[in-house]
Amino acid sequence: MQILSLRRSFDADHSSSSYEFFALKALTAEQRAAVQRLTGESAGRHLSFHYQGDWQDIPSGWADKLLTSGYDILVSESYDWWNVDLSLPHDPALLARLKPFECEADGNGFGVRVVGERMVLGFGMQLDYSAVYDAFGENPFRGLANLFKAVRTELLAGDLSAARAMYETYGSAEDEEGEEDEEGEPEGVETISASGETLLSIMERY
Repeated sequence: MQILSLRRSFDADHSSSSYEFFALKALTAEQRAAVQRLTGESAGRHLSFHYQGDWQDIPSGWADKLLTSGYDILVSESYDWWNVDLSLPHDPALLARLKPFECEADGNGFGVRVVGERMVLGFGMQLDYSAVYDAFGENPFRGLANLFKAVRTELLAGDLSAARAMYETYGSAEDEEGEEDEEGEPEGVETISASGETLLSIMERY
């Protein structure tokens, strides 16, 4: 037998859940102490949790507490379902602009919630692993963290491209003839950024 070609790829572990938190700057002493009290782990700028098998998961409330204790990005995968949470300062004007893009389809979609003095934006998706490998290489957690670092910067500058990408994938309704229904379509994004285009390219569409 002769091997004609070989390509490495990423396979999700369907019997586990993984959570990786990323801080864009060093945590303060107070934040590190709060994280250690909560998790028992030494708090660095990257904090990860991996749970094997069914019925094991991150304790309730940990994600929001960590996203309000110095961590800016959470990338998680559970049973082939991916989620990225972004923590931003609570900005009522930005919140109002984001709300029309909220959407959900088969457990995927985009949503935003207020947690104390922060806004947490949730991006739930299923991934096209071939596109992910091409875009990020062998570490989709790190690749998604880097992508959403750029997305977070855009959002803080008022660019809602990533929210638009989520809406185009999971929120656009179709009529019986397959034509997109424009009624109620959210506005405010005329050109999607490079980060938004990357997000569109890596999501599985059904």
